[in-house]
Amino acid sequence: MASCPRKFLIKELINVPPPVNVWLQGTIEQTVGTNILIISDKTGRAKITKCDTADGVIDKSSLRIGTYCCIIGTSIRTKGLPEVHASKFIDLTSQPEMKNAWELEVKEANLVLGGNYKPSL
Repeated sequence: MASCPRKFLIKELINVPPPVNVWLQGTIEQTVGTNILIISDKTGRAKITKCDTADGVIDKSSLRIGTYCCIIGTSIRTKGLPEVHASKFIDLTSQPEMKNAWELEVKEANLVLGGNYKPSL
């Protein structure tokens, strides 16, 4: 990937001019073979394609309904149901705390990127 992906809630990805390198997290709602997923977060749904060639997909059984996952890839369509070509897939099911923190993490990242928040270390 040419540049670092930006964290998005799915609703924030709608109508952003593609291509955009994205980082999404969500729960798998639907699968079509091992190549296409529909994931959702609290804000919406996205179609994830090219899953069968994404790094991190070692075991195809991780591509199942109910799996909480991280998808890093490139948006190719953002009108209607956003579509992302996956380049990386990470199964986060064993880390349920990630699901609860994701929305706040995305909001904080957007504040930092926008220069509206400077974290103190």
